[in-house]
Amino acid sequence: MLRDRLARREDLEPISARGKAAGLTTGICWSVVGVGGLTVMLGVLVGVAGAGILWRTSRRLLGPDGASGWTWGEGVSVAIAGLTVAMTIPTYHCPAGYVLTPVFHACASSTAIITDPPTWIGWKLAAAATGLVLGLVLARWRRIPWPLGSLVTVASVGGATWYLIQSTVGFPSL
Repeated sequence: MLRDRLARREDLEPISARGKAAGLTTGICWSVVGVGGLTVMLGVLVGVAGAGILWRTSRRLLGPDGASGWTWGEGVSVAIAGLTVAMTIPTYHCPAGYVLTPVFHACASSTAIITDPPTWIGWKLAAAATGLVLGLVLARWRRIPWPLGSLVTVASVGGATWYLIQSTVGFPSL
């Protein structure tokens, strides 16, 4: 049964000697490894930050005039998530059938060239501004209910992580 699902060695795509030395693979394996590695790295960082925030919020509930460090931590997390999304939005994009040239930033196809491609700089600035403003509001709002602050933080960091994975290595379709 399992033997029927596995591909024969002869049917696999060849990998060059330099690729083997670098540890590269082709096909779906590369995407799965990329998504897994990126998710684990981000997950460890967010897990450590989340544990600190959870510890701080549990202390905050006991003392009404406790320190506001947890709100600053959540605000910084939301601001970093907004800036991450802004950095991954491409500045230029091309219509279907065109390819963006890396040097001149022109859209080229086999029949035509668009020298002034459409830009998404407005979306980049809007994502950055939204993340920064939302993070600042979250950090400065000292009496924010902790479930609301936690929900905003989880939604923004989770959304930024999903968008980062989708725009860099993509999700594999098995």
